[in-house]
Amino acid sequence: MGLFDRTQPEPDEDSAGGGEGILPVDKARLEAWLRRSKQRFFVGDDGHLGGMWNGSIFTFALAGHHEVLQVRGQWNRLLSLDRRPEVMAMVNARHARLLWPQCFVLVQDDGTMRFAAEVSTPVRQGLSERQLARAMRLGIGSALAVFAELALRYPDPALQAPEALG
Repeated sequence: MGLFDRTQPEPDEDSAGGGEGILPVDKARLEAWLRRSKQRFFVGDDGHLGGMWNGSIFTFALAGHHEVLQVRGQWNRLLSLDRRPEVMAMVNARHARLLWPQCFVLVQDDGTMRFAAEVSTPVRQGLSERQLARAMRLGIGSALAVFAELALRYPDPALQAPEALG
């Protein structure tokens, strides 16, 4: 099974975390999970953890006095601002049928857009190791699914063969 293959809970898991201890979620636990999962990661200038999956940058932050774990991915390509209406229609259609990830666009100063996807998990009461793993996998995996959909919808022109010169 790969990092993102698990979609069903294991039989011994329960709502309390499968019998595991519920522990506070902090940066050290996030780093430990990334290491145990053999994931490459970095610590940004702002102190947030980040990494790259399929060329897209992800950040892992604890927001609101460590009450919410935010796993946010940014697609590795830019979109023209002219595509905003169709991209927003896609986002709205996704949000109407799926709970996650929350998708949005970030408008850049140069008139382009960056597409982002985020999953937020409440962690104020702590999480078991399985719950933490599920939150991290869900955040990364669901964003990658959206990015794959975008790549099909908006193929990279550099990947296309050049037209024959006439």
